[in-house]
Amino acid sequence: MVAAGDGRRWGREPSRARRGAETSVAAVANDDERVAGLAIPSICPGCGVGLQSHDKNLPGFFVVPKKVLDAREAAAAELEEDEGEDANEDGFDIDGGFGSMDDDDFDDDDIDEDAVLPGYALAEDYVEGEEELAALDALNAMFDKEEEEDSLADKRRARKKSGPPAIICARCFALRTSGKVKNEAVEVLLPSFDFERVIGDSFEKLRAPGSAVVLLMADLLDFDGSFPVDALDVIEPYVESGVVDVLLVANKVDLMPVQCTRTRLTSFVRRRSKAFGLSRVAGVHLVSAKAGMGVAILAEQLEQMLDRGKEVYVVGAQNAGKSSLINRLSQRYGGPGEEDGGPIASVLPGTTLGMVKLPALLPNGTDVYDTPGLLQPFQLSSRLNAEEMKVVLPNKRVTPRTYRIEIGGTLHIGGLCRIDLLDSPQRTLYLTVWASNKVATHYTTSSKTADTLLEKHAGTKLTPPVGELRVKQFGAWGHRTLNVYGEDWQKATRDITIAGLGWVSVGCNGNASFRVWTHEGVQVETREALIPDMDKALMSPGFSFENVGGSGSARKPNDRANRQRGRGGGRGSVGGRGKK
Repeated sequence: MVAAGDGRRWGREPSRARRGAETSVAAVANDDERVAGLAIPSICPGCGVGLQSHDKNLPGFFVVPKKVLDAREAAAAELEEDEGEDANEDGFDIDGGFGSMDDDDFDDDDIDEDAVLPGYALAEDYVEGEEELAALDALNAMFDKEEEEDSLADKRRARKKSGPPAIICARCFALRTSGKVKNEAVEVLLPSFDFERVIGDSFEKLRAPGSAVVLLMADLLDFDGSFPVDALDVIEPYVESGVVDVLLVANKVDLMPVQCTRTRLTSFVRRRSKAFGLSRVAGVHLVSAKAGMGVAILAEQLEQMLDRGKEVYVVGAQNAGKSSLINRLSQRYGGPGEEDGGPIASVLPGTTLGMVKLPALLPNGTDVYDTPGLLQPFQLSSRLNAEEMKVVLPNKRVTPRTYRIEIGGTLHIGGLCRIDLLDSPQRTLYLTVWASNKVATHYTTSSKTADTLLEKHAGTKLTPPVGELRVKQFGAWGHRTLNVYGEDWQKATRDITIAGLGWVSVGCNGNASFRVWTHEGVQVETREALIPDMDKALMSPGFSFENVGGSGSARKPNDRANRQRGRGGGRGSVGGRGKK
């Protein structure tokens, strides 16, 4: 943990205004007065906050969509028309009807023995229909599950088009349509979620083994920073007793470097989760909630585990991808997606505010609960705005940026982190940055100008933060000293993790000493290396990230360093890295 002062973990306490607002918001949300004639849900299906139509400056404010009002008017008109027809049928005139006919009016030749009333059929027609259905069933059995899923998705889309739109709060509507919050003043009034009380009380009622399944989610790109350790403290006693089963879901596998094999990632996730205190897992799944990778395999295990009456809870830190995963599972089984009533997924931290229940979402009538993203105040990402989140969260696979660092050299990662090399077993060592390709990096061979460089370029060339004004809003700038013992200078054996930003792998043989700078309260730790590989082309000193100077890549390999590594001719040693 980085300490700029007394070393305590820094976190944001709920403001007085926010705490005071929780009661008033709940009172408005629980008001029995609803829009006349409409079935308005009590909570927003997108974020879980209580809905209210009284004050647009309070959380949960909503406006009934025009399509819903039109649908109500159409239904009322149709009902009046049906009632009018029923009245005519009940009061029809006997005169001139069947009662005015006598037997002489009927003739046997007028009777058609093959005639049937609409909606009925002769016995032999039923036989033919049964044979046709049997043949159709046999034909359908030849198709695989994917086509069944497509059919369910088609039904869901048809239901979406035919039915009125789901009613959501104004905040969720803004996130869905524009990706950002329109009324920033309301954010401070948003209610907090007491995970220990709500989830703990729910689990306390469980008695039978395997009564509930928890999908515990973490972000592979920030595994240590996103692992929900506080939630684990609540869940772990029920895991040990066998009442709750845990499926560990590691998200964003599609963004991981190509060097990461599935076996390597699965083994890493198991070891790290055990180190965090998770005693038992029923399975580990590498998924991409956004792209859908791995969701089918996860769904298959869920189907095997779920019996009628069981519940599924999706738990994770903010921006771990919980709502996106639920929407994927929902679409697989024909339920609502994000566009038609499912949870809202957004890069904005804390999109889901209350526990959202999706009844009978999974097979066997299983209910799914989307819990709010847990605030990890030691994550840098918890302090970013929407624009900065788009920089830190990658939208394509991350690629390595490997630097050959000299003793006394400094590496900047955006304006959020700086690493000084104080000592090394050799004159130089290798640092590889694993972070979003949109985050700027800068290397200089001397740390004497590092403070001046940061002061001059933070918020402009060194982003995030985005904008000079934002630099002062991230908290005090502090440092801690880390000693890292590496076992091989030709590959990385240890990582330095910066929660909410990424990690830096260290390639050295022996003990190296670093001074790591970041903002107060940000978690900085060392761990086993996730990826031992380094980039073949070393980065040059100075600014080097893929968007500098235009849309093309500005990454230029350091030819001098490559010659020392035995690549590209010159005076370096042949066939490997030069002497250190």
